[in-house]
Amino acid sequence: MIFLGLMFVNACHAQIERYAVVINEIMADPSPVIGLPNAEYIELRNNSSTTINLYKWRIDNGSTTAIVSVNYLLAPDSMVILCSKSQAVFFNAPFKTLGLSSFPALTNEGDLLTLTAPDGKTIHAVSYDINSYGNVVQSTGGWSLEMIDPRMPCNGLNWRASINNKGGTPGSENSLYKKVAIDNALQALQCTAINNKLLLLTLNHGADSGSLSAANHYQLEGRSNAVIGAKAIPPLFNSIEISLQQALEPNRIYHLKAAPIKRCISNTLDSLEIWTGLAKAPEPGDVVINEILFDPPTGGADFIELHNPSNALINVRELMIGARNAAGSIGTAVMVSDKDHHLFPGEYLLLSVDTGFVKRQWPKSIKQKLLAVKALPSLPDDKGNCMVMNKQGKVMDELNYTDDMHYPLLTNKAGVSLERVDPQSPSSATGNWHSASSDANYGTPGWINSQFRKLDSTDNSNIILSPALISPDNDGQDDLLNIQYKFNETGTLLSAYVFHQNGQLLSKIIDNRLCGTAGSFSWNGFDAKNNRLPEGVYVVLIETFNLNGKTQRLKKAIGIRF
Repeated sequence: MIFLGLMFVNACHAQIERYAVVINEIMADPSPVIGLPNAEYIELRNNSSTTINLYKWRIDNGSTTAIVSVNYLLAPDSMVILCSKSQAVFFNAPFKTLGLSSFPALTNEGDLLTLTAPDGKTIHAVSYDINSYGNVVQSTGGWSLEMIDPRMPCNGLNWRASINNKGGTPGSENSLYKKVAIDNALQALQCTAINNKLLLLTLNHGADSGSLSAANHYQLEGRSNAVIGAKAIPPLFNSIEISLQQALEPNRIYHLKAAPIKRCISNTLDSLEIWTGLAKAPEPGDVVINEILFDPPTGGADFIELHNPSNALINVRELMIGARNAAGSIGTAVMVSDKDHHLFPGEYLLLSVDTGFVKRQWPKSIKQKLLAVKALPSLPDDKGNCMVMNKQGKVMDELNYTDDMHYPLLTNKAGVSLERVDPQSPSSATGNWHSASSDANYGTPGWINSQFRKLDSTDNSNIILSPALISPDNDGQDDLLNIQYKFNETGTLLSAYVFHQNGQLLSKIIDNRLCGTAGSFSWNGFDAKNNRLPEGVYVVLIETFNLNGKTQRLKKAIGIRF
């Protein structure tokens, strides 16, 4: 008995390495019951080669902490279930179950769980959310989240819904154990300037805290010895505060390199690179609405894509998404993000409550360009309004949309996004919006629009029509006739008409539009009755008039083919 007592004490007080024990399975939403008890639980696994006593170990979710109050020896490669003391009797593994007082409630939508040794050292932490299941059906309840490979305890992609027919594997080997290939490469996701001397670097998953906290592992391009301090932030160790010797300069973008960075549980060394800088307060035109999905397919979700067409670095934490109510006033407004997130010049950022759906529907989407938000303003399927504002309520850009803005020959508009054609032309111009192409699966979330066109800055003509031959079949290739204008004076009225070669008027593209000094609009190849014109040659007539009495008349032949 004395020998056993000493063994307990030694196991309890031995120095425990980080990730020696890991959170291996999480049942956050046991209802509806599939085949397991209607009880929340956490499963721990001993990753080490040594038996570990869990006496006085802690599990918490940031608001509630539960403490193991009994001696329990966890052998190597074995598992134990942690649950509420009142629910321990429901599990058919009494020797593998620890009922704890004050067991933390596991939030269905997501939580941060931290496992701590008696000396206060963080051994493992897991952040999960609804997307961790990788399955829309299983995320609604009854299925546990299982770790795929316990050798990758820091990787957020290392979790999926159980495939066991009971809904989980509490106390035994996970049903997904090493059955899925996981990308374990370390990546830098964001590096934001908290102030002009402090950066916050965010990684896709945790890494070795000692490696992350070495100041000499970081280099700011163009500045020698710029970094004077680095601190990896617990418990996930996937973000680092980087202190600088000199202040960052406004309106300048910097290149940060980090190497060598050691992975959390292996000797593999990674090199990281990312851009950073001081963000400016957003002004109108700095951020525009670039794409919108207001009629998602069954099981899908709305999205709004933002684009930065300016030369400024914008922190989306300073932005809000809103919508006008029936009275015309702003009725709903939500923060884009409560965390720092840079939107660099020329970049795109998609907002959705379900970025998992977006990734499944458009696999080309880049994860870093998708931002999960808690809510978006209501986007009705037939018509609606949305706007992007700064925190003071100043409107950066605003769009009034209708489903009539879609390509007229679409038989099903569900799942088809509206794309902005020209980021420099106003959102209010209905001709500046077009259905995403069929070749792009009717959406381009997070990357350049399939219907995008760039203003021609090399042609000195004040009115430019391109291309000369259009193919309006919504495949993303020359679907639109682009009409670009540049005027030396303000206050010019412009009209554009399409005629048959016999002189018959077929379509008024625009009629007496008041133009700025530069801009563009487009024509989709349809007549005034919304019928697609057949293949052939047509005449486009452009007429302009300004307050000084200056007029211009331009005719150009264009072709249609399919």
